[in-house]
Amino acid sequence: MADEPAKKITDIGPPHYSEMLPPMIKENLGKWKDHEIVTPGIMYHVAESGAKLYTVRVASPRLLSVDRITDICDLADKYCGGFLRFTSRNNVEFLVSDESKLQPLIDDLNKDAFFMIGGMGTPRAGCTATHRPPMPRASSSA
Repeated sequence: MADEPAKKITDIGPPHYSEMLPPMIKENLGKWKDHEIVTPGIMYHVAESGAKLYTVRVASPRLLSVDRITDICDLADKYCGGFLRFTSRNNVEFLVSDESKLQPLIDDLNKDAFFMIGGMGTPRAGCTATHRPPMPRASSSA
């Protein structure tokens, strides 16, 4: 009997989302005790384990250049262990698990007029950069 040829996989689809979760979120999935909007665009989450996570939401237009995506990824690498996510309205959320990196991230975002911190805790929270009026610069009170 001849060896059967290996079956060729032609469409494996995207990886399961759980493979892409930041370690802190994976460890505390479904176990978040509380959250609070610190300032517009910055949310603080607390898990039952006591783990803390900050989400910094930044408005983003629907179309981004490769250079701008690289800038976003560089910030995620520097402050968030490489983790970020895009919302259904094309905003970018930086997931900061080290509180000491929160204010430096905010400072770097505020240096570039492209990055508008907001999108939650504001009157027009669901809007993207193409709809959003100018907003005051955010700073952490944490």
